[in-house]
Amino acid sequence: MVAKPAEIADRLGVPRDAYVDLRGTPTARHLRYMDLMAPARRPGADTQELPDGVIQVAGKAALYVLQAPAIAGSPPKEQLIQLIRTLACRADAAYLAVSSPASTSIYPIGFYRADELPAIDREILSDNAVGLRTLLNGNTEGSTQKRADQLWLDDLLFKLLTDAADGLRAAFPSELLSDGDVVSLIGRALFTRFLVDRNIVAGDDITALFPGIERPEELFATPAALIATFQWLDLTFNGDLLELGTKDYVDFMARLGSSVDLLCTVLSNVMSRAPGGQLSLDWNGLRFQHIPVDVLSQVYEHFAHRFMPETARQTSIHFTPRNIAELLVDGAFGAVPAEQRHCARVLDPAVGAGVFLVLAYRRLAAEYWLHHGKRPRRLALRRILTQQLCGLDINPTSIKMAALSLYLAALELDPQPQPLSDLRFERLFDGTLRCVDQAHLGTSEDAALGSLSSSLRKLGPFDIVLANPPWTRLPGRFKKLLDQVPWDADGASPVRAKSLVPNQWPDLAFLWRAQQWCKPSGVIGLLVHARLLFSEEAAAARTHWFERTRVTGILNGVFLRKDRRIWPSNTQPFCALVSINEPAGPEDSFYFLVPRHEPALARRREFRLDPRSAIPVPVAMAASVPHVFKTLARGSALDLELISRLGAEPRISMRQYFSQERLEIAQGFIAGTQNALDATSLRGLPVLEGTDKPLFTVKTRALSRIEHRYPALALQWPRNPSIYKGPHLLFREAPKQDIAHRGALWTDGDVAFSRSFYGVHIPEGRSAIGDYLYVLSYADLLMYWVLMTSSKFGVERDIFNKDDYGNFPVVPWTSLSTSIKRNVAELAVAIRGGKSPWCDINALVAKIYGLTVHDQALVADALRYESPFPKSQSLSVAEISRDDPRIPAFASSLRALLSEAEGGDVDVMPITLSKDDGLWQFLRVTSGASLVFDAEGIRDVLRRVGDPLMTSEIRLQLAEGDWLIGRLRHARYWSKSQAHLLALDVLQRGMCSGLASY
Repeated sequence: MVAKPAEIADRLGVPRDAYVDLRGTPTARHLRYMDLMAPARRPGADTQELPDGVIQVAGKAALYVLQAPAIAGSPPKEQLIQLIRTLACRADAAYLAVSSPASTSIYPIGFYRADELPAIDREILSDNAVGLRTLLNGNTEGSTQKRADQLWLDDLLFKLLTDAADGLRAAFPSELLSDGDVVSLIGRALFTRFLVDRNIVAGDDITALFPGIERPEELFATPAALIATFQWLDLTFNGDLLELGTKDYVDFMARLGSSVDLLCTVLSNVMSRAPGGQLSLDWNGLRFQHIPVDVLSQVYEHFAHRFMPETARQTSIHFTPRNIAELLVDGAFGAVPAEQRHCARVLDPAVGAGVFLVLAYRRLAAEYWLHHGKRPRRLALRRILTQQLCGLDINPTSIKMAALSLYLAALELDPQPQPLSDLRFERLFDGTLRCVDQAHLGTSEDAALGSLSSSLRKLGPFDIVLANPPWTRLPGRFKKLLDQVPWDADGASPVRAKSLVPNQWPDLAFLWRAQQWCKPSGVIGLLVHARLLFSEEAAAARTHWFERTRVTGILNGVFLRKDRRIWPSNTQPFCALVSINEPAGPEDSFYFLVPRHEPALARRREFRLDPRSAIPVPVAMAASVPHVFKTLARGSALDLELISRLGAEPRISMRQYFSQERLEIAQGFIAGTQNALDATSLRGLPVLEGTDKPLFTVKTRALSRIEHRYPALALQWPRNPSIYKGPHLLFREAPKQDIAHRGALWTDGDVAFSRSFYGVHIPEGRSAIGDYLYVLSYADLLMYWVLMTSSKFGVERDIFNKDDYGNFPVVPWTSLSTSIKRNVAELAVAIRGGKSPWCDINALVAKIYGLTVHDQALVADALRYESPFPKSQSLSVAEISRDDPRIPAFASSLRALLSEAEGGDVDVMPITLSKDDGLWQFLRVTSGASLVFDAEGIRDVLRRVGDPLMTSEIRLQLAEGDWLIGRLRHARYWSKSQAHLLALDVLQRGMCSGLASY
């Protein structure tokens, strides 16, 4: 008997609303899975092996489900092989679960060779309530998934496209085939293959349209067939489909000469389909009827950018991964009132290959279905395409790619894309899609700015503006024009106002133009460089944005930037933000989400969107506190409070303290031969650079002379010779995690130091102050301060700016007691002597700054788990064992904090539900008398717990004041400061008092 959806969800231990049944009547929720539903299930369909359901996480497929009875009485191996290939072509979920009442077998989804059934990744027994959660949360112990992760559709399709392009590029000189022609030719073949595999162009159609051609594989087999196919594509798609620069295809083929046969061969390979479901890792192993259009769009754009890198560089374009784009699209539509979503007009002013518009198109179709109670048919879909979507781009090639993507999307969404005679589209160019290069905008002063041109300012208004605009700094000649963008067309920017587009950063200009394109109370969703959140230079822009719009959510992507599996073409820190186009109110707040890089998830091209880590941020704080996003990215509300206390009076910044003491700090020389300047004034000075790897003190007599290292005595930036007068304290530009390589150096005389150091000359009679600064430089508190406040360290580059030192709060030397001064002197001597008095230094600094025990734990935990150094990052996500002492220590801290706050005993006990608790460690938190612990009953209830599948924490109320809390056994979740945060949340929600709001 086939189980009901609720039974399947309970059996698998997932929330019932996370399971989507693929066997019933389609609804708007099924729109992304229509290729896996009827009529795909009809007899005679190309692929009969289809899943029974899918488990979603955050609205996206995470795991497909096949009930074991569905394959009874038939060869399971062959059906599973075929099903895994079908699901691999969808490029979404990483696993297939074959479920039976007794157990669930997990298979990794990927592209495997013919007749290869991957080994079962794991068996999850029916009594394991958290087995599936453990799988989805990244547990890889004994997993076979690593190999499957290397067999992903994106990589295979990208390789096939690149190989085809390289074949054409090698065969034809650029005078015959430009790079743009190569991209267009392959795109046309890709599009035609889509039409054939989706059964839009079938056998009878081919015979009627193309006399003499009987099979789809023959559409590009000869020059004559290729010409006929191209002419039909132009007629059907109004010539918008990947133009080749000419419509005279007879002449085009003639110019290619005898090598035209190679062109036919390459394009025919794209059309190659496997007979009888045979599998390969080539074109004939792909099933385009199951490849989502947004995947094709993403991969094709990535391919085009890699194949034409100069074009991509000149227009500052980089493709947007669909999983990140979809987050932004979902966030933007979620901010629109539900009753208005189906009729929203959407603009993407940096459309690229159209991934945002494709996703918006699908969302609009789903919203139409929800609003009208029926699936949109062709007329409604074409109306959405031509009246509700708009895309701009300065790059003509991008506009061609966007047209391809939208045509594909229209066909994918169409429930009945036949008869072929009705397929013809209205023209998209100069309507839905507009090229905004200088050729189209004319000779206006700012035509080179493309979408930012003032001539386009009054475009719209739109209900939603979505974009991933260019981030690369524009030339200085555009500064005046860009500075004007944030202000009304007829008004000038305020006199002496700070630029809201500093450094000609175009993504910031798109912020302000988006506000002008968007209707009042409409929604703006942008993917921009993270400097908007962190950079001091963007502070004015940040303040204005949080005042002029009502931000509803921000995702900080700083931790994801270095993993090319998540965003292959980008290594820059980024953020996704959604705002409502109306001024913020004084009480408004939004959620700030900071996904961490977790290698086990990244292998599946995923990252955790953990609702437990979403931090509510008041808009007023976001607009006024410069470091708020940095502190919350690396820490929590506890760190924000500590940083605020550290900076309060009577402490003053080190910059102010230097000024009071008439000390100066300066960065050393920059070597280099480009535009080198005369440095003969440095002759005879000892030289010190970071590569010398000095420790603690520097004996200048033992150093090489600068003329020996730089015989020409020419440096790119020699600096003023006066800064090299010793003795010095040399603060490091790139401190390391090892404390010995973190603190300052004490020099005994004059030395020419490089840019690796910030030097402070210590005059005669100021050695005590020098010792004080020397000791502070080795304290954890200084590193913690920079980690929590710096706009660079832990964001873009792991270095300290001069201002990072200058902003550190200092208790003036004169305010210290005699005993503390004596202790400082002793510790300075110990450091210079090569000793490691780090614990004593931290204890002394805690006394000077009045740090509590909880403050000190907060500092230590931040440096251990949140530093940008590789060791810290690995330790953060390391799985700890069940007998790790951090677990009982966490429970003890939580017990003490709750008991003190509640004024009575609150018991916190680590417990084990079963031997299969997987990645989870459970705690029982009990206030008052506790019930008998029924592990089996709790496991049964745990199957139906409503917490999201990829949350880091599960909570289950057993009785009044009696809770079960499960946490992932990642080291970062079991620190003392995490116990403090959990205690505050438990108390705030009244979980111990029986007044729980959770």
